[in-house]
Amino acid sequence: MNRALRPLLLSVRRRLRVAWAVATAQLLAPVVAAIALLLVLLGRLTDLPWAEPAALWLAVGAALAVALYALLRPVGDPVVARAADRGLRTGDAFATSLELDGAAGDSVDDEFRRRVHERAGRLAEHADPAAAVRYRWYRRPTAATAVLAPAALLLALVANPQDAARAQRAQDRERIEATADVLRAEAERLAEQPGGEEAARRLEELADDLDHADDLERAEELADEAAAELRDQVSDNLLGEKAASEGLSRSLENNPLPAAQAEQSVADQLDATADALPGMSQEEQQAAADRLEDLAATQAAGDPVTADALQAAADALRDGDIATAQAHLGEAAQAAAATADDVARQVAAADAAQQAAEASDQLGQPGDGDPTAGEGQGQGQGQGQGQGQGQGQGQGPGQGQGQGQGQGQGQGGGGSPSGPVTGGGTGTSGQGGQGTGAGHTDGSGGPDTDTVYDPAHGTGGDTGSVGGGQGTGQGGTTGATNGPTNAGQDRVPVSDVLDDYLRQATDAMDNASVPPSLRALVLAYFNLLQGADA
Repeated sequence: MNRALRPLLLSVRRRLRVAWAVATAQLLAPVVAAIALLLVLLGRLTDLPWAEPAALWLAVGAALAVALYALLRPVGDPVVARAADRGLRTGDAFATSLELDGAAGDSVDDEFRRRVHERAGRLAEHADPAAAVRYRWYRRPTAATAVLAPAALLLALVANPQDAARAQRAQDRERIEATADVLRAEAERLAEQPGGEEAARRLEELADDLDHADDLERAEELADEAAAELRDQVSDNLLGEKAASEGLSRSLENNPLPAAQAEQSVADQLDATADALPGMSQEEQQAAADRLEDLAATQAAGDPVTADALQAAADALRDGDIATAQAHLGEAAQAAAATADDVARQVAAADAAQQAAEASDQLGQPGDGDPTAGEGQGQGQGQGQGQGQGQGQGQGPGQGQGQGQGQGQGQGGGGSPSGPVTGGGTGTSGQGGQGTGAGHTDGSGGPDTDTVYDPAHGTGGDTGSVGGGQGTGQGGTTGATNGPTNAGQDRVPVSDVLDDYLRQATDAMDNASVPPSLRALVLAYFNLLQGADA
């Protein structure tokens, strides 16, 4: 190549690349701006979070594509030389000089070649690359771009009404995920309880379903469905079954069967008694029969299968049929174990149903909420005092007088460890005028929790009351002689009467007039009594 042409051709080549990029960008810009504006509008009218970013990346991508193609596209020397000739109006001086460089030496006169190169060199020395290649501006595409691009940019910068909806959906998603985490934690807790595997598995399934829920309404619907399924697994007589099963277990812990140990399970104690029957005396067999009959009475309402087997074993013992009694004791052991397992399963299902219902309530609450946080507090205080005096007559003259005063205060936090309950409240109760007798103590100044005042089971005789009233007043009593009216033989060990109390509670719960909503409260009360007795 003619050395004098090289700098000019390099400059013209650069100008050609830039000119092509500018012209292409001007023609392409209105199309890109229109598409970007359409994407921004679409993102404001519909829930397409990718629309606005797509508009931005479209503009950036188009600009980069044009720049890279202009930089990398091949531009040969002949094209550059012709463009320089055309722009500088030099005829074909530069193009001819390049052609002669490539021509064979014998076909072209050297003198002619030299004169062409010298002419091209003189023109190149005074040539201006900017005059050779001028940038072209397109008015209409540029005007369209000047309108469309700012409009798209302005709409993208103005607050999008869809942003609030997306933020709300993000919050809803967080609430759903937090609720699912709580359900998984509850499922792990239930899985560790006897009979809780099935209920735990259902809570796990609910948590997995919540992970794929699209919105709060669908999540709440899933939680309601799970709660309903779990409630279907709970018998209407769960309270009676639980009272019977736990009452039997606690009774045998406090007072084991003959030849059995207190630490043995109900089934093991029944089996141990069955094995020991052949070696018992007739008196011991009759005592065992009486005990089995008493236990059967406590199971009649809640666990009739176990009750029938215990009663049959007692009847067989009284008839002297040891083999039949042993067979029925085996049946009772199996029935009691099955009932205990079924009660544990139902209790776990009821607990899981409660957790699912609380999850549904949390998901249905408007606004922000954290299902992992629950707090509640309440206070209550009550005070009452009274005085009563009575005088009565039985087999011999007796007179008693008692006075007592009590005060209590309690505070407790509310809120399920897995439920979104928040609240607080305080309350106080006034003084009452109900009179009570003097409290019974265990000899060390503390309350007597081992015995209970029960004239029906005690040996102090029949009692009654006449006259009197609330507050301070006079009344007459009829009771045992030579003893205070609030103590003596009318107090019996709690373990001796607990079975009868549980049976009465179970019978009361079977009454159709008791609302189902109150059964759980009554059950909790008797569970507390059983725990205190233990």
